[in-house]
Amino acid sequence: MLKKILLIGLSVFFVSQIALAQQPVEKTDSTSVEGPSMAAPVEPIADSILVTVVLKHQQDKNLSEIRRILEAQGFWDIFPPQDARVLSWTIAMNLGHVILLKIPAGSERRLNLSLENGAWGAFNTEVYLTYDYKPVWENYVERREEAKADRH
Repeated sequence: MLKKILLIGLSVFFVSQIALAQQPVEKTDSTSVEGPSMAAPVEPIADSILVTVVLKHQQDKNLSEIRRILEAQGFWDIFPPQDARVLSWTIAMNLGHVILLKIPAGSERRLNLSLENGAWGAFNTEVYLTYDYKPVWENYVERREEAKADRH
């Protein structure tokens, strides 16, 4: 039941973000999608969310073709958005790039536009709201060990 509620909530969120993504972008110095990502990073505000971005290689293209598309579309200049903080960026063989970002709440639209404008045609994109499960898992393991000790 909880999975269904979570799935419905995420679906509503992403549908609303897709609708908002079609609105024109207002250019400002700190939020411009067009701005270079090599500039000094903008620290995310305290109210932020984690997002996992999966850029799946389009397997009908070789690496040279993918690179040409990314350069032509300015991918490296617009992704990640300036207000995003890259927490990890890994390559999963036979899958593609798996990127964990921390973005300010409310900047999902900028992230979406940077992917639509820069990555489409080279990658199939997937975006997931994410949270750090490690502390939950560690707490569970600790409580489980304590419960085992109490039983003996």
